[in-house]
Amino acid sequence: MSVISTDDWLHEFKTSQKLMRSRDLEDLQCTILCSRLLEHFLGGTPQLIQYELQQQGLFRAHEKINMKKLQEHHTWNIVQEEFLYLQKKWSGPDIPIYIFPLTQEQNLTNKNGVAYPDALFLLIGELEKQELKALFAHEYNHVCRLQYLNKSLKEVTLLDSIILEGLAECAVEEIYGAKWLAPWLNNYSFKKMLTIWRSHFLPNINVKGLDNHIEFLYGGKLPPWIGYCIGYEIVKSYIQHHSSTNVLIQSSKNILKGSTFSL
Repeated sequence: MSVISTDDWLHEFKTSQKLMRSRDLEDLQCTILCSRLLEHFLGGTPQLIQYELQQQGLFRAHEKINMKKLQEHHTWNIVQEEFLYLQKKWSGPDIPIYIFPLTQEQNLTNKNGVAYPDALFLLIGELEKQELKALFAHEYNHVCRLQYLNKSLKEVTLLDSIILEGLAECAVEEIYGAKWLAPWLNNYSFKKMLTIWRSHFLPNINVKGLDNHIEFLYGGKLPPWIGYCIGYEIVKSYIQHHSSTNVLIQSSKNILKGSTFSL
């Protein structure tokens, strides 16, 4: 299935957008885009799908979308080629990949990705070719890892979550170079990460459900992005002590055991 021709959907939306009153645009986005995604959101409605994706950065229905830039940069072709390369490299699943513009309200970054066990979404602004590849690789690595774990998102543990992020960042570093790593990965010293790991993560390491991991991954009461940083250090140290070969199909506990964060 691979990359879906969402450029056709977006062209349809953009054409209809010009003819609609502003208060009807949300319904238009639901009809043209979100209603086509129902199979990936069990029991969801187009409105709920729209809300979930807008929380991740999907463009707002009233915004003008710049299709020309995305097409000039061969966005859909680049992702398709990279999908075929990584699918072979990681023995990954054939899943649908949806590309949509990022909202103009997002001023902290020009990209976001969302991985589900059976679908992948890229929400993007104007990206360099390598940046687009790295974003896709990060998210597709998640899909491959979730396939191996064979758990629902409600069954995934906190350890699984931080390893998931660490694997994706290490994969990006190995394939595309450190330039494309998330910029916050060097925010904390090893000593500080280890202290937070022992005091906050270890007591909660078996907490299940991605919704229960937000504080640990992104921060709040804890430092920003601390779970990403710890996960990256765990996987990186495992690879240094062992190998990146078959790391995607190692259990989370084995990766932790072989790292410098070992219990």
